[in-house]
Amino acid sequence: MPQTLRLVTYNLQRAIHYDRIREHFATLSAFRQADIVAVQEAQVPEDGTNTLARLAADLEGEYRWTYRTVMSYPGKEYGNGFLFRPSVTPVADQVVSLPRVDRLGWVARLKTEGGVPDTKSAFVQVFAMRGRRVRVVSLHLDFAGGTDHRVRQLTHLLRAIDRTAGTDDAAVDVLCGDFNTSGYHRSKAARAQTQRVLDVALARGFTDCSAGVPWTSDLFSSIDDADPAHRLLAVGRALGLRYRQKLDHLLVRGARPMASATVVAVCGRTHLPGSDHVPVAVELIV
Repeated sequence: MPQTLRLVTYNLQRAIHYDRIREHFATLSAFRQADIVAVQEAQVPEDGTNTLARLAADLEGEYRWTYRTVMSYPGKEYGNGFLFRPSVTPVADQVVSLPRVDRLGWVARLKTEGGVPDTKSAFVQVFAMRGRRVRVVSLHLDFAGGTDHRVRQLTHLLRAIDRTAGTDDAAVDVLCGDFNTSGYHRSKAARAQTQRVLDVALARGFTDCSAGVPWTSDLFSSIDDADPAHRLLAVGRALGLRYRQKLDHLLVRGARPMASATVVAVCGRTHLPGSDHVPVAVELIV
């Protein structure tokens, strides 16, 4: 019998606006009704309190959580993870390390904390849901290296997870997160480069649920003081600049969406405050 799975993907921008994010989880229906929230850039600061653990505790037991490190810096780390409700049960997981660039170009160096190539990985969590197995991949591809590098990373990831997929006909695969498909969202060149990355998954049977979402990040909307370019970004924000990009995507294989994925928003705002990314939500028939 068909059943529905509600899923949200959200890059928290290292949870620098934690109180805003907690408010969204507590009050917005897209979060309150979600079975699974896939998260990128959860933070573990020097005091050791994981963003996802804080959210699970502050939301009074409504969620459980899992987390894996992606990037480590002195005194802190960032990673991918999941918040999920009792409607699903984690039964297996996998971490896939992604290819890394050898060096940074000047633009990437300007935007990369630490000034050296980041490590990147994907966290794969398999959930059981009333007789179905749902494998959700929370990924964070590289800002550096350009489209060719992101194609290489996604190809490596999908080969790795398909090798471990087995022959479970009841399985559903969800691929979501920050693909870092950068470029102004109205640029034909940027859209073509984004499509090159997504085609890697589409060729393997995935459907792009978020194709109708025009953009998912505004560069100047939220600025992290740890960002090496924060002073330049602050000037742009003071000038009222907007640079919107389609960085986040949500694709599925083995299920179909009830409707196209949508951005989580509040009345009167085009960009949900709390991160430089906006959450993307979908309801799947599995």
